Amino acid sequence: MRCFLAAWPDEPARLALEQLSHDVRQRVPHRRATRVNDLHLTLAFIGDLDDGAAFDLAAAIAMLHFDPINWQINKLGFFQLAGVVWAGSDRTTPLDDLAHCARALLDRTSIAYDQRPWAPHVTLLRGVQAFETEEIAAIEWRIASLGLYRSAPSAKASRYAPVMR
Repeated sequence: MRCFLAAWPDEPARLALEQLSHDVRQRVPHRRATRVNDLHLTLAFIGDLDDGAAFDLAAAIAMLHFDPINWQINKLGFFQLAGVVWAGSDRTTPLDDLAHCARALLDRTSIAYDQRPWAPHVTLLRGVQAFETEEIAAIEWRIASLGLYRSAPSAKASRYAPVMR
């Protein structure tokens, strides 16, 4: 199964991101918008894992303890090569520490993951030709848990679900 390590928004952040996504969709030409229930912060993209390794990793992630952090999403940005509009922030020490903690677990368990530099963001739109970065009213997201998720392809877009036995 195709896996990634991520945090899902708490309810206040999910509602705020839903409104932000709706507003951005209305004014930015795009090919596809991320479903509201699929909005997330990826800490590490892993790729394909066999079921046994995925279940073991999900259990290890469930045992990972960290102090909850508050992430303040305060801008919209654009990954030009990917054609992605995102909501996010600059990197902060608490976010970097969380990503490092999650990636260190993958290193300890010898699970390979995408080593590209990490950028804290939530993908809102795909298939965008151009977009200028802009500041937004802050969205507060309390990150208190992480999980291993799988991506299941579907006709229109991938669906995400937690990895569980």
